[in-house]
Amino acid sequence: MLQRLFSRATVVFLFVIVLGLLVASFYTYFQDRKLQSVSLGALRMASWNLAQLGNEASAFDREVALMARGVGDAEELQLRYDVLWSRYDYLINSKEALPTRRNQDNQERLTRLFRELRSLEVPISDRLAAHDADWASVESRWNTQKAAIQQLVVDNFVGDETGRLMADVEASRDRLANLRVLTLAALAAIFLYMGLAVMFLRKQSRTDPVTGLRNVNYLRSVKRIHAARAFITCEIREFSLVRTDYGNDGANELAALFANKLGKQLRTGDELIHLTQSEYVVILSARHGEKLCGTLERLARAASFDWRTRDSVVRVSAIFGADPGTDSGSEDWNVRYQQAHRALAQAELDGQSYFINDETLRRRIAEERQIHSGLVRFFNDEPTSLRLHLVYQPIVRADDRHLVTGAEVLLRCRDDSLGFVPPNRVVDICERFGLGGDLGRWLFRQVALETGPLYRNLGFRGNLSINLNPSMLTERLVEDVQTCLIDEGLPASALCLEITEDNAALEFAIINELIERLHGLGLEFALDDFGTGHSSLEYVRELQVDRLKIDRCFVDGIEDDPDKCRFLGSIIAMSEQAYMKSVIEGVENEAQWQLVEQLGGVLIQGYHAHRPMTFNDYMALLMTETTRYPTAVDRRTPVVELQ
Repeated sequence: MLQRLFSRATVVFLFVIVLGLLVASFYTYFQDRKLQSVSLGALRMASWNLAQLGNEASAFDREVALMARGVGDAEELQLRYDVLWSRYDYLINSKEALPTRRNQDNQERLTRLFRELRSLEVPISDRLAAHDADWASVESRWNTQKAAIQQLVVDNFVGDETGRLMADVEASRDRLANLRVLTLAALAAIFLYMGLAVMFLRKQSRTDPVTGLRNVNYLRSVKRIHAARAFITCEIREFSLVRTDYGNDGANELAALFANKLGKQLRTGDELIHLTQSEYVVILSARHGEKLCGTLERLARAASFDWRTRDSVVRVSAIFGADPGTDSGSEDWNVRYQQAHRALAQAELDGQSYFINDETLRRRIAEERQIHSGLVRFFNDEPTSLRLHLVYQPIVRADDRHLVTGAEVLLRCRDDSLGFVPPNRVVDICERFGLGGDLGRWLFRQVALETGPLYRNLGFRGNLSINLNPSMLTERLVEDVQTCLIDEGLPASALCLEITEDNAALEFAIINELIERLHGLGLEFALDDFGTGHSSLEYVRELQVDRLKIDRCFVDGIEDDPDKCRFLGSIIAMSEQAYMKSVIEGVENEAQWQLVEQLGGVLIQGYHAHRPMTFNDYMALLMTETTRYPTAVDRRTPVVELQ
């Protein structure tokens, strides 16, 4: 019904009504415009002027009659003639007599009568100059004029111009009354239409056209969400790819299907709101007998399904963030949405299907803010409670644990109030907040500052393995390596940059171009944490790395499980066939060491050999009598060539 009410035909009909009112208004205006110049005062003046004309004509007629009988007074006749002449002049030329002239053909008649009066001026003057003159011809001509004057007065007063004016005023009033009724009716119809239009638009503005659900405008109008009701946000994963591959129509189809599946999981009193094409809000009523995590798991299962299109099947899933709400919490929908969306963002970062905004998350976010603030100050050389430093974990040969071939540079972080901060958390925060490049360049400069004397003064040529965070894998990496490491005295041949599978992110062409350019400077590359990703063999095949760092998960338990041991041996063999050196991580006991040595592993990095240590401790290790290491000159041992 509302659609018909706001159809094109209805709008055109209302337009015709308004147009008709405009036409009627213009017609009434032009009809009544004639009355604007006529007033009752002007009519009274016109009547008085005509009455005076009649009176003055009668006075002149009396003097002409007396002169015809020979008993008249010449001066009185001349006076009456002049008075009558002046009256004609006033009626014909004055502004005040305009209503009189406009009535009927008064202008023409007055002009003609005035001309006839002036034609008597000479005959009258001649007869006044002569004695015993004949006034019969003058009297006859005057009588004709007198009759015309009387007829003029009769036509203007017997015809009753005032009555005609009143009739016109009555007609104008009737027109205005009818126009007023039509206008009021039209205005009532228009206001009714506008009221319905406002209701319709209000409803439309609060309803999503694709899913038919309430939208963000409805949420804004509600303003407050009871603190005891759970507030959940939901986003369809990788929705932008759906829009790219299937267009807006396909995206709308998926949005409607997704809303339908979520809606089936809700109970009476729950609300499902469609914020954007890929984002939804669920406001739960009070639950009895079901925990929020159970509801979220049920929603997550319903949101995971196969969307079948005409030519393909797309796996759809979603992430959820929930603010459980408390009786003492905020009821503002913006605050509730922010808290729920914060949980959703955390779920996405952690790779989970949902996350609940609780005290643990709030504490975690507060800590991340503190860490981020401390990192910003640290990189800007400002006072801060957070400090970064480096430790070195030596790498040794499997067949000679006293031969330290180098070390992996590891990041450590500590905050005065938070204590130890895990390195991966520091890297993650730097990546999320755009500090990855600052972290990498600080790490390079710190490595050069600490190890530079070891290479310049002691002739040390052991290898330094440095982890690259994702933000460093850009064109600037070559420049940073050159300026921060090589130009500071570190031999390029002693540097090995480590790339994790996650960092490579399948951009093989870009990564290989960087590797090729840095190979040209003499650096090596290693693929770190091999075996922890989903496409390990693809990375080995595609990336032009020199070393394969085998993750500790392949070492753990090999002393108790022959199958695990054989599997580790196959990885080492594959590495050798690919002309890559193997670095075995996570060797924690002597039994594992012996097995790795038998499998032919070249290098070992683990707690059983050496734990991570400060640079001073690393230097002390190198200086002990039992430790040997590669050198440029024959000081401790000849240069060791690692096979």
